[in-house]
Amino acid sequence: MTTMPRMLPRVLAGLSLALLALLSPTASAQKAPAHPEKPLLWKIEGKGLKAPSYLFGTIHLSKGPTATLHPLAQKAFDSSAALYTEVPLDTESQQAVIPLVMRGDGKKLSAAIGKDLSEALDAHLKTINPQLDATPMQALKTWYVAIMLSFLPDQLAGGGKPLDSALWDKATDAGKKTGALETPESQMKGFTELTEADQSIFLSETLKQFKKYREQGIDPNKALVDAYLSGDPAKVAAEMDKQILEMKQGEHKELGERLMARLITDRNKQMASKIADTLKAEPAVIHFFAAGAAHFCSEDSVGQHLQKEGYTVTRVEK
Repeated sequence: MTTMPRMLPRVLAGLSLALLALLSPTASAQKAPAHPEKPLLWKIEGKGLKAPSYLFGTIHLSKGPTATLHPLAQKAFDSSAALYTEVPLDTESQQAVIPLVMRGDGKKLSAAIGKDLSEALDAHLKTINPQLDATPMQALKTWYVAIMLSFLPDQLAGGGKPLDSALWDKATDAGKKTGALETPESQMKGFTELTEADQSIFLSETLKQFKKYREQGIDPNKALVDAYLSGDPAKVAAEMDKQILEMKQGEHKELGERLMARLITDRNKQMASKIADTLKAEPAVIHFFAAGAAHFCSEDSVGQHLQKEGYTVTRVEK
């Protein structure tokens, strides 16, 4: 599993669901715990704060224990007066995101990526669901199609709203302040600045990795879920960063390094800066900052940047 699909706005899940509306969901009989063993939860204190605030790592799947707060995280969320997610998750903002993933070059996806890659994409889609092919995806940008490949199994299994979207709704209903750490444009910049050639490489590498996983009998979604449920930051980082790390070690090293910098390293700094500014402006308010777990588990994490700013950031495990 890759970091990248989990960092994009959960607002895009609605678009994917619309494209797959005619497909029949399959139910999963696998039993799962009620919630993660440990929450990916950190407390922020010090530097003049009159109340603690929290960092909370999410996994952007939409059902089962990954979509349920651990009791410690639930307590922190309930105590907060403000929720910040990666991007705004209100309906109007979600709708505004859709044009960012639509092609604007006048080409269909199949024409942009060529015959061989189109056939490889269709072959992979049919491993997810025999009724599925790339026909509904022709108007989408190539990079987003690559991202969708990790969304589809969860959605076809009948997933609902991802956890951060559900938290946004709960915060709104409870009268909490809501805000975002990024704009959709800044969040997607690592992808939207890619050339069409880079996007095709990204899609091709994604398909190759999924094929390798199938041959090895590996379910990348399950591996990511298991890591998240364990509450082990190192395991989460390893699963979320796997695709980029593999790309960095192969023939497309430069592209992998560029994606890692744009999607993780740079955004960690930007998120930390936004959080620090928010805490400085509202030192008496308890904030709950929910973002993809990779941003709190990776090297040069958001928490580490906040510590450099003088805050005390500690893991909450009990």
